[in-house]
Order: sequence, then C-alpha cells, then structure tokens
Amino acid sequence: MIHEIEEYVKYLDGVHKRTMQYVKVIPDELLNWKPSEDKFSIGDLLRHIASSRLMFLGIFEQGSWTYAGHDSGKGTSLEDISNYLESCQIKLTEGLLKMGNDILSKKVLTLLGHEVSAWRILMSIPEHEIHHRGQISTYLQINKIEPPQIFGLKIEQVKTL
Repeated sequence: MIHEIEEYVKYLDGVHKRTMQYVKVIPDELLNWKPSEDKFSIGDLLRHIASSRLMFLGIFEQGSWTYAGHDSGKGTSLEDISNYLESCQIKLTEGLLKMGNDILSKKVLTLLGHEVSAWRILMSIPEHEIHHRGQISTYLQINKIEPPQIFGLKIEQVKTL
C-alpha cells in the first residue's frame, strides 16, 4: 500500500521519464503508423497516455471518469505530443500533491460503479502507462527501431548462471 503521496508521485515521475525516453527514439514519420486500421497509432498511444492522466486525476478531484480523447488535436508532431505528455503529467502530479495523503484513504468509484480505495486506482495509473509503453516498444521493433533499455541493459548483457 502507498503511505505517502509524495513517495508515489516520485515513483510515477520515474515511470513518466522512462516513457519519455521512448518518445526520443520515435521518428516523426512513424507517428501515424499502426499495425492495422482498427488499432491505435504510435501518436494515438502517446496522446492516450497523456489524456488518461487527466482522466485519472478527474476521478480523484471530481469523482467521475471523463476521457478527453486521443485525437490529433492534442498534437500532430512529436514536439506537440511531447509537450502534451509533459503538461498532463504536471497537472496529475500537482493535483495529487495538492490533495495530499488524504487521497490514500479516500473511496472512489470504478468505471463499473464499484467503490474501491483510491490507492487501487493510483496503482492502475503506472500499470496503464507501462502497458501502452510496451505496445510502443513492439511497434518500434516491428519498424526496425531499437527501443530504449529502460534500466540500461539488454537481458543478453546480464550475467547468466
């Protein structure tokens, strides 16, 4: 369980920074690439991660699930999307810090209307982002682009027994 919101925000910031390392290796020409017509593009995934941060914040601030979407109005270039990601991260972390540790004992509703402890929703924020970062990693590899190693080494570089 999370005991200090500052501790959680620090962790969330690390997840965000690792996502931003991915943004640095995406060529502009791949922003609209997607594996099939019915899937999100790389740009869609990045805008979705950003907009979802605001959705999660809304759960805690207003008690409602509202999604701003991932349309190209939130950025068509890598620079615009990067700025949107940063802006949404700042809003989320500032909002959480403003609520303070009280958020950790608050109850909120899930999308299906079930009441849960807010810390459970807090835990889903990084899980959601990491899930989509994994998709981006796959998309990059399909396009022959090596994704960043989030902890510095490939598994092949780790000593074996």
